[in-house]
Amino acid sequence: MEVLQQWLIEQREKRKLTIQQLAQNLNKPVSYIQDIEQGQHILEITEFLRYCRALNVDHNLAIEIIQDELQKQS
Repeated sequence: MEVLQQWLIEQREKRKLTIQQLAQNLNKPVSYIQDIEQGQHILEITEFLRYCRALNVDHNLAIEIIQDELQKQS
């Protein structure tokens, strides 16, 4: 979902984390972060929660954004 991708990018940038730093925090390859940010990898719920933890953001904020987007599409 594009709105989630954009939100995750914004959160990473707000925290001044590079893709490389986030990948290191998650113990994942850089390509993993790139694929998520480009919409080529859809996060499973457990991945999403780990991703939010690595960014030090409240996952509930992202869920609210997703819910708002889904309501707009209805």
